[in-house]
Amino acid sequence: MDGFQAYGAGKAGGAFDPLTFIRQPQTIIRILCWLFSIVILGCVANEGYINRPDEVEEYCIFNRNQNACNYAIAMGTLGFLCSAGFLALDVYFPQISGVKDRKKAVMLDIGVWKMLVFF
Repeated sequence: MDGFQAYGAGKAGGAFDPLTFIRQPQTIIRILCWLFSIVILGCVANEGYINRPDEVEEYCIFNRNQNACNYAIAMGTLGFLCSAGFLALDVYFPQISGVKDRKKAVMLDIGVWKMLVFF
């Protein structure tokens, strides 16, 4: 029972080491998700709407479906905000000493990403 730690609570309150933090797989994945969301959001927002020379009104390049561009922009924005928020939570996570608070943070992380993947 000495080695048992609920959500890493035994390490709570330790010093923050940036190199160890950046080398963690979850941090690398969050940074990659953050960068990809910027690329998706930038591409769709910048080049997702075009118009032909004979038309005045712009339309979405995805089969002229406005909802497709709106969905891509919404998912890019949600991905950007969630990745940035959970990256900040990962920085703050070692300082959380309460097991219940740590459990809430982990469950929020799992729930949000599950919703984004299946949405």
